[in-house]
Amino acid sequence: MALTRIPDKNRERILESARAIVLDKGIDALSVRILAKEANLALRTIYNLFGSKEAVVIELFRQGTKDLDTATLNLRQAMAEKPWDTAFYLTWIKTVESMFINNQDLIKSAVLTGFSQKYPISENAALIHENRIKEIEAALNLAAQKNLIWNDLDLKVVSRLLYQNYFNVVVQWARGDFDDRGLIVFGRYAVLTILHTLINEDNRRENTLNLLRELKEEK
Repeated sequence: MALTRIPDKNRERILESARAIVLDKGIDALSVRILAKEANLALRTIYNLFGSKEAVVIELFRQGTKDLDTATLNLRQAMAEKPWDTAFYLTWIKTVESMFINNQDLIKSAVLTGFSQKYPISENAALIHENRIKEIEAALNLAAQKNLIWNDLDLKVVSRLLYQNYFNVVVQWARGDFDDRGLIVFGRYAVLTILHTLINEDNRRENTLNLLRELKEEK
């Protein structure tokens, strides 16, 4: 009989306490000692389950951005099951935008705490990035198989470029270089201008450009 994994209640308790501290007092108020006190757990429990404050913040980031994984999966399923529609990637990017904006207090803190894709970066943070790049690559490979994009390109390079370009926008937004509107504008340009070069059919390319034109005209 297969064993069912029981969620670690202490792990969830730690994450809930960390989330409360960050939302109430900011990331600078979070430490392993304060977290242990807030969660009413021993210091060794925090270290045994996470190892460091950074690992706690990274897990908060992963949970806060799980809609990104769902949106990418939905994109792949839509491409596999339905005729291609420009709305597929617009739906993806709108979902991701809402995810960042609605969870920004936690996400910005995580991004600014060792999660900006710059070295040194923890192994756990790097793994999250790499897994998401692979999911984007899988979606691009499916698009190439359906002849929606040029299939003679190195899609490993393209998927990494798409992800890193968008995440660089997120990092600037987290630093306060621009507001939520800037996240939307720069984020869409980071993704859609690359997609425009990949799409191998005139009408689809025009639809991509129209999305950017509409963005320019929005007040």
